Amino acid sequence: MIMSTRPSIAVTVRLAMTAMKMTMLLSTTISVLLLLSAPCAFAQRAGQDASLVAKFQTALQQDGFSVHPGMVSTVDWAGMYCKGERPDAGYVNKAPYLMIQVPQSADPSAPVVEYFKLRPDEAIVLIGPTPPPVKYFGFNAFLGTRFYPDEPAGTQRRWLVATLGDAINNATIKTAGPTPFGTLAVIIFTPDRGTDASIRTALQRTGYPPAVVNTMVLPSSMLKLGESDTADELTLKMRIGLVEGSPERLDAYVRDAGTAVKVLRVTPTTTTAADPFPVPPLRVRGTGQGEMNLMGKVDELRAGIIAANPGMHATDILSMPVGYEGYDYIQRRTSPGADSRDNLFLAAGYIPQFGSSQRVALAEDEFLVVYGVNHVATGKASYASVNVYASEFAKLSIGQVFHDKFPGTAAPYLPAGDPAVSRLYAVKASRNCGDDPNCVPLRVDGCPVLTLEDDTAVGFFFRMYLEPATRAGAAMQEIVYDRAIKFSPRP
Repeated sequence: MIMSTRPSIAVTVRLAMTAMKMTMLLSTTISVLLLLSAPCAFAQRAGQDASLVAKFQTALQQDGFSVHPGMVSTVDWAGMYCKGERPDAGYVNKAPYLMIQVPQSADPSAPVVEYFKLRPDEAIVLIGPTPPPVKYFGFNAFLGTRFYPDEPAGTQRRWLVATLGDAINNATIKTAGPTPFGTLAVIIFTPDRGTDASIRTALQRTGYPPAVVNTMVLPSSMLKLGESDTADELTLKMRIGLVEGSPERLDAYVRDAGTAVKVLRVTPTTTTAADPFPVPPLRVRGTGQGEMNLMGKVDELRAGIIAANPGMHATDILSMPVGYEGYDYIQRRTSPGADSRDNLFLAAGYIPQFGSSQRVALAEDEFLVVYGVNHVATGKASYASVNVYASEFAKLSIGQVFHDKFPGTAAPYLPAGDPAVSRLYAVKASRNCGDDPNCVPLRVDGCPVLTLEDDTAVGFFFRMYLEPATRAGAAMQEIVYDRAIKFSPRP
């Protein structure tokens, strides 16, 4: 019997259903690819399209909230100090900082400020693109100032600038893209679960996918929230470290952040019962695997550095951890100076504000060698830097080096072929580097209020951000501390 080439009704149905499934699968795949492209079309539209942000504001207002815009601004404390607009440069790193400026209150006429008070049911919302590829970025919430009624009059409100828990960083943030860079993110800063849920509902109704929404909890049980004269002041900041690829992309991001990143203060128009978040658990620092197997090698490196500079007098400069945990400083009523749980800070030399009081000055015929373990090479950090500061008055960076310059720098001071070379570094710093390629020039550029003299006190900050395994800063007990040596001509 010859079989007919015409398909049966059942086969036809099966073919139609298969085609429909393939069409749906293709449609879904295309949608996912579009969502995950970075920077994806949605991220560009949502991060920069003011009309979408306006729709979100309208949705909030329909749900019983008032909404008032803030702004993002860059901060240049070094430039302000050099112009005589600040008493000092505040030990800032030579890397971008973004300040999140918030309306002082829900009053439409309230000015936009860096330090603000917050009701227990309010929130601050950020909407916009994340930075281009960098080694690190992080958003932090700080307890800025606190009023202590038992302190003497005139000193009752104290500066703290201490972190309120973990940052949202490039290893933890939820975004629209397959990487955390150059794509849309929304961050809600709030103490209240009900307010958070309402904002998330309005975002989703407007068209923002839940996958891009992050919440940073402001812990009510630790804070004195409200608008009274004795309430806490909060502040929000963003750090960015070491761009990957073209620096122009980061320059453009920082330049455009004021318009690309939206800041909104969200306030319920009617008072409801508070539903505070509990204090979030902290990410645990440390892996149990440290750098102590390199401590002896660092001692050998020191000996090699001294041997390479015969006829010079060597003075050791040791470092110490500072600003380790904001919660610790809050309880001691002491300022950590904008700490971060994503970082381990080490201080050395003359930085008395942080307990490092070894007075170090550098004449024109003297130089430094900073040295130690390359914490990025050992896997204990994603990015590291060394800053030398004119520290007594200016608190201004006069020289800086990042970890990308470390490879190979320890080789001249250790035996040829020593495998530890790849995990160590040794960098010279001097007011007269000459043609030495492994030397960081210590100088003051474009700052008429400061001149380096032979007796200018100097201090050091060693920064190491974000251990990849923990997505937090390294544990200090797992780190071999960085050091420095000052070399002076013998009399």
